[in-house]
Amino acid sequence: MKGVFVVSSETIKKQLEHRTIREFKDTPIDKDIVRQLLEVANRTSTSVGMQSYSIIRITDPQKKGKIAEICGQKYVNRLPEFWIFVVDAFRNAKIAAEQNFYPESRNDMDRFFQGFTDASLAAQNVMVAVESLDMGGCFFGSILNDSQQIIEILNLPEYTFPVLGIGFGYPNQNPQLKPRMGLDLKVFENEYKVEDSYLESIKDYDLEMQEYYDLRDSNRRVDSFSKQVISRLTNTIENRLKIINTIRRQGFDLQMEYIPEGEIRTMFKISPKEVKEHSFEESKSGLKLDTNLADLFSKHPYIKSYLLNINPKFNKIKSINSNDELKSTTIEDLSKLGDMPAESLIYMIESRIDEE
Repeated sequence: MKGVFVVSSETIKKQLEHRTIREFKDTPIDKDIVRQLLEVANRTSTSVGMQSYSIIRITDPQKKGKIAEICGQKYVNRLPEFWIFVVDAFRNAKIAAEQNFYPESRNDMDRFFQGFTDASLAAQNVMVAVESLDMGGCFFGSILNDSQQIIEILNLPEYTFPVLGIGFGYPNQNPQLKPRMGLDLKVFENEYKVEDSYLESIKDYDLEMQEYYDLRDSNRRVDSFSKQVISRLTNTIENRLKIINTIRRQGFDLQMEYIPEGEIRTMFKISPKEVKEHSFEESKSGLKLDTNLADLFSKHPYIKSYLLNINPKFNKIKSINSNDELKSTTIEDLSKLGDMPAESLIYMIESRIDEE
């Protein structure tokens, strides 16, 4: 699906040039523009007209600081505008209750997903409008790193749930346009197409990604997409794995039922074949398999709390207090403790360092 095409409108031109902006000028956004962007959100398509979402505009520096810690992204503190979009089935449930109507459907999963979709559509619509005004922005799915804490910070009532945040303003950086996978791997006609070998199909994209510089570390290129897949799948955050429990605590009825194991679809019926190990010496940022934790934590103190957050098996390092013991524990030792590839762990650590 490659080829030359003519951009048919200024809006499409802006959309095709979309880049994530993380640093902004101190220029304030006029209140009339803020109001107009809120009206754009309000006019966004919504499931069966029920408008089951709300927006919380974060203007309190203390709340913004707490959210920045949850996201693990300090630049949240510097966002000129920061909005969080939430599922909101509470409002309609209250409207029904004031008419003495209490249907079981008021908090079911259909209502939840309607609100989740409404919130996502509104957020994207706002971003398109933001960019049409020569501003830029960033989406923050990272608010879900601790959805329960976000709920408490925002004082969200039952039947609501945070979906994502967006921050925007006038750009103070000019990042590269990040490469995207070809349309032939994501767009099909009439039915899903499974590739014989995805690694073969994305080999050109892998090479293209290795030429890309992320401004979070403009001095080094990123890893290939295929390597990023491994690191992201390894980079699990315990609170996010249990997010369905938070949804339940917010009052949504999951209506789950027992499904026999044989009816549950799974990609791998047997363990995948072992991948041959290759020699690894040093990462792009200088981390090695034998880099010890004492040096790592001394140079990047926030990495310890990050590790404790992403893998409960790393809790053992809480009991390591002596510097000598930290010096005798390497990244490779830590990867074995967490049952994960050492290279993936190094990439995760580098990604976190990048965010600083």
